[in-house]
Amino acid sequence: MKIIYGYIAKKFWGPFVFIISIFAVLIFLGDSLEKIRWINSYGTTLGLVLKYSFLTMPSWLVQILPVACLLSALFVISDMITSGEWTACLAGGFSVRQIFKPLIACIFLVAMAGFCVQEFFVPDLSKKAELTLQRKIRGKKEWYFNVQNDVTLRLDNQRVLFAKTVKADEGVMDGMFIDVYDNSWSITSQISARRFVWDENKEKWIFEDGFIRYFGKNAAVTEESFSVLDSDFTVPPDQIAVGSAKPSYLSISDLIRRIKFLKASGLTTFQEETFFHSKLAAPFATVIMCLLGMPFAIALKRSSKLLNIVAAIAIGFTFWWIVSMLTSAGESGMINPAVAGWLPVVLFAAVAYVEFKLLKI
Repeated sequence: MKIIYGYIAKKFWGPFVFIISIFAVLIFLGDSLEKIRWINSYGTTLGLVLKYSFLTMPSWLVQILPVACLLSALFVISDMITSGEWTACLAGGFSVRQIFKPLIACIFLVAMAGFCVQEFFVPDLSKKAELTLQRKIRGKKEWYFNVQNDVTLRLDNQRVLFAKTVKADEGVMDGMFIDVYDNSWSITSQISARRFVWDENKEKWIFEDGFIRYFGKNAAVTEESFSVLDSDFTVPPDQIAVGSAKPSYLSISDLIRRIKFLKASGLTTFQEETFFHSKLAAPFATVIMCLLGMPFAIALKRSSKLLNIVAAIAIGFTFWWIVSMLTSAGESGMINPAVAGWLPVVLFAAVAYVEFKLLKI
């Protein structure tokens, strides 16, 4: 049995490497050709355009892994049926499920490898691609990732921070002030500063060049100026969530930190929680999608391999369409983010189960 399992598993890797290589080349060439207009638009070089396409390619490959796995499995099954190996395995006492096992094991390995690439490589490469686009191609030398204008953050139940510009990567907030309220939400004081800077040694934020304004009874106001003033705000810059969230930029650990910060600031986390659950569900989605499509090769028997390709594309498109619809609903808060992330897996798993029952696999 181990010999048969090993043989079937080896048959999977050849088509998979070929298919993923073809996808990689097509993605790289297609993206490069589409971005070639940047040479005229921004006066950039071909080398920078190719560099951008190369850096974004892993993100695209992770997304098409399910289709690559499904196509590879369909090719293996179709080839075994055409060569008579499928019939020989069945005649030797192997069930269809047993023949599927080594293929599923290979698909699971690919799914986990894709998950690792998604977590440990794609975020850094995607950020480098964006920096290449903004700073080198578009010429925005002062462009930063975690920068946002007109930011409002709740520090705790009695303090609200306002900043004209937050540059989280630099650990700087410009044009900021903090309003302090009492239990009845009447303002009692205000700290205003030209800059709010993160001090690595003290591990806290420092006010620079500002004043403290105290609000007393009968509209009485007093002020005290300062050049430097320590604060008790100790959240590190890399944990401050500003700017738009993109799945390719954020790992699961990044999303956890972002969700924690946004909740503490009284802000919604629908988008971040949807991304979080979608990333966790991705490996399972790959396996389930393949389980849904593999019986097609048996049903089609000796039909053209083109039909297997069409079936894989149709299943992949349907899956991505449902995922896209549910993700949009989760990001907007229309449905629970956990439901948005995991419902495609549950739904397609149920369909695959029914399919296996109907085909008596």
